[in-house]
Amino acid sequence: MSKVTFYNTLTGKKEEFKPITPGVALMYNCGPTVYNSAHIGNLRAYVFADVLRRTLEYSGYKVKQVMNITDVGHLTSDGDEGDDKMVKALKRLGKPMTLPAMREVADIYTEAFKKDLQALNILAPHEMPRASDHINEDIELIKTLEEKGVAYRISDGLYFDTAKFPDYGKLGNINLTGQQAGARVEVKSEKKNQKDFTLWKLSSNELGFESPWGKGFPGWHIECSAMSRKYLGQPFDIHTGGIDHIPVHHNNEIAQSESAYGVPLANFWMHNEFVNMGEAKMAKSGEDFITLQTLKDHGIDPLAYRYYLLCANYQTPMTFSWEALFATNVAYRNLLWAFWSLSGDGNTHTEYAEKFEKVMNDNLNTSEAVAVLWELIKDSKISKADKRTSIIHFDKILGLDIVEQSSTHCGNMVSSDVPEKILKLIEERENAREAKNYKESDRLRDLIQSEGYEILDTEAGATIRKIPRASVRKIF
Repeated sequence: MSKVTFYNTLTGKKEEFKPITPGVALMYNCGPTVYNSAHIGNLRAYVFADVLRRTLEYSGYKVKQVMNITDVGHLTSDGDEGDDKMVKALKRLGKPMTLPAMREVADIYTEAFKKDLQALNILAPHEMPRASDHINEDIELIKTLEEKGVAYRISDGLYFDTAKFPDYGKLGNINLTGQQAGARVEVKSEKKNQKDFTLWKLSSNELGFESPWGKGFPGWHIECSAMSRKYLGQPFDIHTGGIDHIPVHHNNEIAQSESAYGVPLANFWMHNEFVNMGEAKMAKSGEDFITLQTLKDHGIDPLAYRYYLLCANYQTPMTFSWEALFATNVAYRNLLWAFWSLSGDGNTHTEYAEKFEKVMNDNLNTSEAVAVLWELIKDSKISKADKRTSIIHFDKILGLDIVEQSSTHCGNMVSSDVPEKILKLIEERENAREAKNYKESDRLRDLIQSEGYEILDTEAGATIRKIPRASVRKIF
């Protein structure tokens, strides 16, 4: 079993991963709220979780991965105010205010989310529980909190008393004394403390689930506590999510779970940074609502977006730009062509494998792993067969689907019958390049292209293909 080190938000430092059960890693990923399509900023969390799972499996662990689907109980923000997001979706789509209609909307966006995961080559989680299927588990957990004396009721529902949990805010070392009432959410005078949060929200209309406290919905936070415990037990090994979950959602999970059962919820907490639009994080509203379909419409392969995310550490904020995405799209295409030009079944190169594993086992350093990949490709001392086998080995973690995608995108475009005229032009161009006559080399490249052929200069050598004029932009 390889030694793996991760940054633990709970302790604020990198630590060696030591699972509860030797050889087994239990992980829970906060999943989407399915009231709309996921934007590409949302999807960073799931690429990160996928790389984490792949790294653990690569290192010899048997992983059980659970990712929830939130289809009820999620309000407008991390606080407790405003309309439920699923209710907003019903209004937006002109659906009736009924639970079956809410489920119908959730089904639509859950399937869309699963298609996004497939497009990004994200491994399917072992369990994808839906919040609406676990109302009974929520109710039982809330009952336990009532019995423990850490829940109280006000006019609109049942709340958790954060004053009864002295460690509240320990995740991320949140400074609670500096927070002002109403700084994040509207002040609710009935609350004992403005940090107190909803366990069960009473319905203002007929929409909701029956409970001992009246018809309503579970709080967003209670759902993750109930589902993670059901499928992984408590404690489990790793809990992940975006950094926006740290101050409220994840601290609330910890407070209610530990208060109910007297043991930690999870031992490792890992959080990915945002994909930003300028100085603001990407959101599911406004001009910055960019989906995978948006990228496809601009000719960008979804796996090129995965490659783009891998080029930064998951803890590094990323600033979205079309220029960067187009450049990464070209880089991903070049990677596929570089692999396609390799042949033979060789051995995984020991030195490069050790480099690759070292950086990945050091807090998922994907940017350095990509650099190692290209260093291998450029190394003229390594045989093509060994390069090919090593790349396949590395892609078990990177998840760029290099074998399949190179076959699909390159195999169908390589010209096996190149006219003699074109071969002579290629030879002349190679001579010009060797003589460093780049002006003549560029002229010959343009001439070859005008004849319907393209030379692809990859790090592993040049490849000729007939240009599929109608599909080049669509594919790459």
